[in-house]
Amino acid sequence: MKIIKLLSLLLGIVLIAYSCSKDELDADALTDLPPGVVSISPANNSQRGVGYFDVKVVLADGTNSPLASATLTLSDEFGNVLGTKGKDLSGTLDSIVLEGSELSPTADLLGDGTYVIDLVATDVSGNELNRKTTFAIKTAGANHDAIWLAGAFNGWDTEGTHPLELVAANTWQISGVDLLGEPWKLKNQLDWSDEDWGDSDCDGVMESNQGPNGNADTNCGFSGLVTITFNDQTLEYTVTQDVTFETDLSGLYLLGTFNNFEGSDYRFSLIADNTWRLAEVQLNPGDKFKFAEGPNFMGRNWGDNEGDGIAEEFGSNIMFMEQGAFYTITFNEKSLEYTLEFLRFPSIGIIGSATPGGWDTDTNMEDNGDGTFSLVIDLVDGEAKFRANDDWAVNWGAADWPSGIAVQDGPNIPVVGGRYNVTFNPESGEYSFVEDAGFESIGIIGSATPGGWDNDTDMTDNGDGTYSLLIGLLDGEAKFRANNDWAVNWGAAGFPSGTGVQDGPNIPVSFGLYRVTFNSNTGEYNFEPASVGIIGSATPGGWDSDTDMTPSDADPNVVVLNIDLIDGEAKFRLNNDWPVNWGAADFPTGVGVQDGPNIPVAAGNYDVSFNVLTGEYSFE
Repeated sequence: MKIIKLLSLLLGIVLIAYSCSKDELDADALTDLPPGVVSISPANNSQRGVGYFDVKVVLADGTNSPLASATLTLSDEFGNVLGTKGKDLSGTLDSIVLEGSELSPTADLLGDGTYVIDLVATDVSGNELNRKTTFAIKTAGANHDAIWLAGAFNGWDTEGTHPLELVAANTWQISGVDLLGEPWKLKNQLDWSDEDWGDSDCDGVMESNQGPNGNADTNCGFSGLVTITFNDQTLEYTVTQDVTFETDLSGLYLLGTFNNFEGSDYRFSLIADNTWRLAEVQLNPGDKFKFAEGPNFMGRNWGDNEGDGIAEEFGSNIMFMEQGAFYTITFNEKSLEYTLEFLRFPSIGIIGSATPGGWDTDTNMEDNGDGTFSLVIDLVDGEAKFRANDDWAVNWGAADWPSGIAVQDGPNIPVVGGRYNVTFNPESGEYSFVEDAGFESIGIIGSATPGGWDNDTDMTDNGDGTYSLLIGLLDGEAKFRANNDWAVNWGAAGFPSGTGVQDGPNIPVSFGLYRVTFNSNTGEYNFEPASVGIIGSATPGGWDSDTDMTPSDADPNVVVLNIDLIDGEAKFRLNNDWPVNWGAADFPTGVGVQDGPNIPVAAGNYDVSFNVLTGEYSFE
């Protein structure tokens, strides 16, 4: 990814990178420090259960005086040495491990009590670190046998490379992991087959996928080496930095026009000595911002008077004038240099005469998380282009079909009509249109549906990537999925309408009769309240006015009505209109079909029922 210096953001011209700050710094004085502890396992003041473990310490040091050696000793609370190990170290990051099998007795035979870790570490300059930490072993219980960490940083691991350690009753922990500012989850099975947890609103409490509202990824911008602690009883968790870096600031925030220059939504993380990073922020042309020590301009703040990429204390607002996108921002409080790194556009879409929206409306593509975007879409003969943010400022085109390399402001792509799996990489410009057979079926499933979470209710394929269904739903949840399988499914938190995303949360649904529509190209869905009535010469309203029926409390797919009828005919129809109506030649029971014949009716008082899914009706 490219690093965009501020002057290019402000004026659109190339900035010559500054290799030093406005005030010269003594680099050696800042980096020739004693070794630092990145992580210790078992962690200081932690509590773990009885069972096997290794003692591990990860150390770091500066490039001017790399690591040299370390000695690790484990003793019990009475001073008895249980094991010791020395090791020659090298580089700026190294580790030493005293294996549980090297202890006497071995780690799995250690009982309840307090234990002491003594660490001595040196670097090549003779700087020495002495550290003493303690931990306790107690008989500990938990709600799960194992918990693992998985996320974008490890490819949503299914091999168990990042297990959490049970350190106390119901308390699990992992240290020395860099989440890279990317989304992650915890899970109790490697194959995601049981329970997993995520924190969608970053409030420090996980949501379970087995809860009433499902869950989403934890995407709270954590980066740098951290320790994650999770309680599988309360679902509370913490993420703390493993290394305490040098800083003179109490914190750092980005304040700008996008948050009315106040608030803690955009808080930086300290990722190295005096170096702060904001993992992700969306910036648009014309946005103004400053760096501030507090979320409301309490303390110091920094702007940029010259637009040279190096800030001044209490300087002028910084104005962003590049293409709107998500960026990572890094700020060094010593040199005052800052950079913006492009992450991604908020949206990439396909547009053109070949697309459903023509040249007026983009059909947005799905971000695959690996730099590519994709979409299954029905196209007609015509032309198309890719563009960012529903705007022509950044767009890509080429003259090649069905694949090629699109360039900025390139020609329209010639399109041959059909159903395609379209992929596009905005970084390289590579694109392809691969014929797609489409889905065998799209259905709706969930606790609100007739089949519960076990069976889909299939929707009608309208032939253009959209699907529809008249259905009665209970209070509960639902999702859309393809081919009666969870490999491809869509969900979102919005009701009665929204845009479903792959593996999104369950859709909350209210009791009622709905005409449901779903667009498999865009994920857009709508639950539109519907009504079914009876009409005809036998009814009180004749052929002019429907008598509406009411969804049954037991099964909202069955609409019911008590009504006095006269000799004559009747039909059922949707939303007081003829496009959708049902009839049959049978009385008092039968199966109505679309545009079927009028139902012959004998006079009387009847409890009438009609099933909108099967067409079955009865006059009792």
